[in-house]
Amino acid sequence: MTNERVRSVGGYFMRFLGGVAVIVGILGFFGTLTEGNLVGLILSVIFVVGGAVALKRSGGTRRAREVA
Repeated sequence: MTNERVRSVGGYFMRFLGGVAVIVGILGFFGTLTEGNLVGLILSVIFVVGGAVALKRSGGTRRAREVA
């Protein structure tokens, strides 16, 4: 039983966290690409995918559809 304000704050936090995870993953990917570190590459891909999932679950697309 949460109100709309609590959900929007959680959505904003999840969107922020997802964006940070995607940026860290991309930077980590290019940083370890030059070294050839396979574990670092896999971890950076996991960060990018996890950040994309967090962005998707934040509800940004649902709110955009409601406005349109």
